[in-house]
Amino acid sequence: MRETRKVVLVQEIMQRKVVTIKEGQEITEAARKLLRGETNHLPVLNEQGRLTGVVTTFDIAKAVARPERKVKVQDIMTRNVITTQADEPIDIAAQKLDHHRISALPVVDAQNQCIAILHASDLGKLFKPGGGRP
Repeated sequence: MRETRKVVLVQEIMQRKVVTIKEGQEITEAARKLLRGETNHLPVLNEQGRLTGVVTTFDIAKAVARPERKVKVQDIMTRNVITTQADEPIDIAAQKLDHHRISALPVVDAQNQCIAILHASDLGKLFKPGGGRP
């Protein structure tokens, strides 16, 4: 007899409290948010609240190492953002993390609004008693 496994979705382990930043803000504000939010990834939003990029602690470090002028988040962010959706199976999201060698995926809705974030470390919740489900 075959065992039927429940498909675990991103929404079951994603971090709903996500710290974001606007494109036009300075990197000093991004650095503050990264430190306060205890995260290494900041989804970058445009004025309409749509995801346009991601900035990481590594991006900030590179920008600070060559201080030419007041640098804005939009100057250093990664624009081709790999994302996931809340209803995507977690194994697909894990494959994206592995394939692209990244450690976090912004979770977006149909309007490309960032509603959460999934960190590679969140995958460990699947192995805890109860599977990390709310």
